[in-house]
Amino acid sequence: MRNKMNLNVMAENDEEEKIENYLNLLHNSQEIKNFLDNMEQESKKRNVYKYRARIKDIKSAIRTYRINHKKLEEAHDYIGISFITNNENEIYGIVEDLKNILSNYELIDFVPEEMIYSPLVYIKWVPPLGFNIFAHEKLLQNQMEVPIEIRVCSKEAFISEQAAYYSIQKNDTIKMPIEEKNNLRNIVQHITYKLALLTMRDLTKEEIIKHRQELKNIINKNEKFLKQNYELCKDAILDLGRLIYRCVNESEIIEHETKLTKEEIDDIDDSLKQTFDRLLENSQKNIIDKICLAIQKIKLIKYETLNEEFDKYKAV
Repeated sequence: MRNKMNLNVMAENDEEEKIENYLNLLHNSQEIKNFLDNMEQESKKRNVYKYRARIKDIKSAIRTYRINHKKLEEAHDYIGISFITNNENEIYGIVEDLKNILSNYELIDFVPEEMIYSPLVYIKWVPPLGFNIFAHEKLLQNQMEVPIEIRVCSKEAFISEQAAYYSIQKNDTIKMPIEEKNNLRNIVQHITYKLALLTMRDLTKEEIIKHRQELKNIINKNEKFLKQNYELCKDAILDLGRLIYRCVNESEIIEHETKLTKEEIDDIDDSLKQTFDRLLENSQKNIIDKICLAIQKIKLIKYETLNEEFDKYKAV
């Protein structure tokens, strides 16, 4: 998807140059590559839904430093790893394995849902039913320990996080106080998490009633705030539809997109959001039913026949 972060940055002072030099070491290190390879092997042992890992982009790190003013030694996520599971039960075994592998870590347990949308209080987001592990590992000789953030969560939690994270948290076009921005992100992520559960899980009747009622309560409680930020909330919902579609059709999509450029894939993502938007507009139901119905409809559309915008990619 198209990045909404301002990455038009270069190192301009001693601290930013320290960050740049350290990240260059990480990107070029065989030891780091070996560590990430070992982490990927751990994911294969557990048959996770998806494993993701990245070394932080230098421009992104400089951007983050200019926002939070945390120096090199205070960073916590220069390596980011995600173990995304098929369900919550699979989370615990991965966490126990990681505790045996890592030498220096802090484990953040499940966050109660009622804390997530406390008014204008920023709480470091951990998806419902997920763990964050902040580790520091001595992987580079004569260098400081490498700061590593590992997330272990279900695919529904991951999808909801991505929808809110890039539409709101990492959107540098938003001009609002940081407390409001963080609060909006938390509210929207909680809403999209409930929607992901309702449209991706095989729930009992009782579970459906529970999640729908909680979702209504969140929306009603924050109705004014959500309406004031309607366009941002809608963008996150459209991202949710796109992400769920990609989750459901992943094997087919990977096969088609292996030879496409980043720009071409961004075009497809835009087209996915437009298609989901049209499905939303064609329904006259209440907002929750509209979104759930549109998600069910887009999940059933074949990737090759999604809409006319895909025609130029079919032959690739």
